[in-house]
Amino acid sequence: SVREGGQLFTWGQNTHGQLGVGSQSTLIPQPQLVERLQGISLAQIAAGGAHSAAVSLSGAVYSWGKNDFGQLGLRDTRDRDCPSYIGALEHWKTVFISCGADHTAVLSKEGLVCTFGAGGAGQLGHNSTRNELTPRVVAELWGARVSQVACGRWEIYVPSLDKVYLFGSDEEGQLGHERTPTQLIPLPINSPVNTGESCQGKDYCRCTCNLINTFTHFIQNSYLNGIATLKDEDVDTWISNFGLQHWESIKKNIRLIFSSEACINGSFL
Repeated sequence: SVREGGQLFTWGQNTHGQLGVGSQSTLIPQPQLVERLQGISLAQIAAGGAHSAAVSLSGAVYSWGKNDFGQLGLRDTRDRDCPSYIGALEHWKTVFISCGADHTAVLSKEGLVCTFGAGGAGQLGHNSTRNELTPRVVAELWGARVSQVACGRWEIYVPSLDKVYLFGSDEEGQLGHERTPTQLIPLPINSPVNTGESCQGKDYCRCTCNLINTFTHFIQNSYLNGIATLKDEDVDTWISNFGLQHWESIKKNIRLIFSSEACINGSFL
């Protein structure tokens, strides 16, 4: 939980130091201040299976917790009980980060995606099942104009402005129909919204459909290449066109630009 002043407090299970408070206790029932991030203005925090990450307003990325597959992006497999700066992402201009069970995905302001950590189910999208200890760009998504990323347990969902890409494990059908058990590279899928198909059965299927529907709404209402960010010319246009005649259009643009954490972070990075 991030307080209004920017201080991060964590509590709960701490078996691998995923709370970032420097304690060896396996359970911390009361909120504790993450002192290592004191004075750093945070834009976003994310939690995985037993690891955590945070993005600052300047685009710096910090990670801590379980690291047996390299999911912290720190070039090794040693757990951390305090936030550590990911130097490999120094010039990345990160606007959003997502954590899976044992893997991590990062989105840059330019719409590039890099992944690291466990790759045994192909969830890193590098056409292999190898683990990655260092952030690595997903080459198959070059030019895809990615606008968001979301890690599942063993898979990653990546919406661009005209498609939704999925990759990773499909043992329970979470990647859609006619998929191999392990999808090693990002491939676009058909949203149930577009195909008219229903998504029934287990909770993971319903959650996947809800996620895809949300992404599809974002895609269909987007008018920019890559991440929708606030620009000076947008504000000037809104001010000059302010009035009842243009109000609905202005509201639509504002909703789009502030439609996700990635858009907000990118606007002020």
